[in-house]
Amino acid sequence: FLSAAPYSCGGLISNSSGMLQSPYYPGNYPNNADCVWEIQVENNFRVILQNSRCQYDYVEVYDGPPHSSPLLGRICAGSFLTYTSSSNLMSIHFHTHEVVFNVPYDSCGTIREV
Repeated sequence: FLSAAPYSCGGLISNSSGMLQSPYYPGNYPNNADCVWEIQVENNFRVILQNSRCQYDYVEVYDGPPHSSPLLGRICAGSFLTYTSSSNLMSIHFHTHEVVFNVPYDSCGTIREV
């Protein structure tokens, strides 16, 4: 038996810059949330992801479509790293654990011309 989550998150984003936010941001996000965003920008541009944070959960950054592209890194526990895609597509997978979480996640993606 599957039931729909009472929140929505993830999807395709084609804006040149923006903010990714957890469900219910700036409040606490739900347990066991699982969100996947695909950020696709214009050809000859790259996606840059900066400044993500998490606690007991993680954000995975993929260099292209989710699950079929190389993992650039897993961000958690206050990491402040920058990731740049090798093409115009980057995927972000946000996953929470089943324990209580108090730290919202937000991330800003921007592009630059190559």
